[in-house]
Amino acid sequence: MTLGMYAQVETKKDSTQKELVIPNKDLKEQIIKTAKEQLVNDNFPGSWPMFNTDLRMKIGGYLKADFIYDLDGTTDKSQFLMATIPVRGEPEYGNEGYLSFLAKETRINIDVRRFAENKIPLQLFFEGDFFTSDNRFRIRHAYITAGDFIIGQTWTTLSFLESMSFMIDFAAGDALFGGRTIQIRYQKDISDKIRIAAGLEYLESLGIENSNDLEGEANVQLPLLALRLDYKWKSGILWLGSSIAQLRWDGGTDGPQDQIAQLAFVIAGRQYIGDNNYFTFNFSYGNAYGENIIAFNGSNANAVLNADGKLDPILAKSIMAGFMHRWNPKLESNINYAYGWLDAPASRAPYALKRGGIGHINLIYKFDKNFSIGIEYMRGEQRTTNDAYGAANRIQSMAKFEF
Repeated sequence: MTLGMYAQVETKKDSTQKELVIPNKDLKEQIIKTAKEQLVNDNFPGSWPMFNTDLRMKIGGYLKADFIYDLDGTTDKSQFLMATIPVRGEPEYGNEGYLSFLAKETRINIDVRRFAENKIPLQLFFEGDFFTSDNRFRIRHAYITAGDFIIGQTWTTLSFLESMSFMIDFAAGDALFGGRTIQIRYQKDISDKIRIAAGLEYLESLGIENSNDLEGEANVQLPLLALRLDYKWKSGILWLGSSIAQLRWDGGTDGPQDQIAQLAFVIAGRQYIGDNNYFTFNFSYGNAYGENIIAFNGSNANAVLNADGKLDPILAKSIMAGFMHRWNPKLESNINYAYGWLDAPASRAPYALKRGGIGHINLIYKFDKNFSIGIEYMRGEQRTTNDAYGAANRIQSMAKFEF
């Protein structure tokens, strides 16, 4: 996908060239465009016609081999997550380091587009990888764009992936707000500087901790509503977003019934400094939304069902900042640091992640647009509800072929 949507017309008054376009190589993931934005012409490099139709297809993706040396025995051998850092008091605390090689981040995608006059612009995008415990194929993206609408599974409306610099580690934005889910999204450029978007999304992670083993289960009754505004200027972009959803506990015939509102606010951005530098930031704040922060996903970080059968929401915050410097056209470095907090009640599980941070620094060498290698150092810390502390370090290198 091209990134011309972030360009403005260059004039003689501009003091620096190339600041007006965010280079494709700077982005970890492609920016999601609607078909109406993207299919403005039939320029679709690398595609071929699907004969006897008005469709064109392209196959893309990459193969990535990773070589990991973990210095402190974190419990996930594939990605560096805060919650997998052993803390004092856990049986894994004091583990020795280990070596891990993997290629399961490898992914492949299919992109089908329709170029036809007097017909609604259409695109199909499907992508999967093998990032599972047994290297089985899984779906990452499966969506349709029709006109100004995006329908299917892809990044949530408030996932601002461009607000972090490139990281080799798959976990990447550990304190990033976002994820992937099924949704219906409308987005539209209302001027050359402003874009708006609204999405109805399936709330994948309800994240309610039932430490008292009360009867019932978390349930979805209403979709999440997300609103977003993008504002771009000559050398940068600012993202603003907010979402609201319902968290609900359904106790059936004899169990408790309760529901609370989930609210979240996100502000993020990217600013270029000259031709070879940019910095990024991402800040989120909200109530009962901790599961939407990648570091806390899967840890029942939205709310706790107390002994009275009422939902106690958990206040959550996250911040992430990054910086990229390009030493020359083929060599660059990226620095990223992320930190997340949960203001959890004392009734939460004692070894549940309460707060923590992870930093990444790397050196990437790009032989050409297809092949690159790199090495990255990571350090992370976490503190749990019972105030136990742990820290860990990891080194990861990669070789990557993109097509």
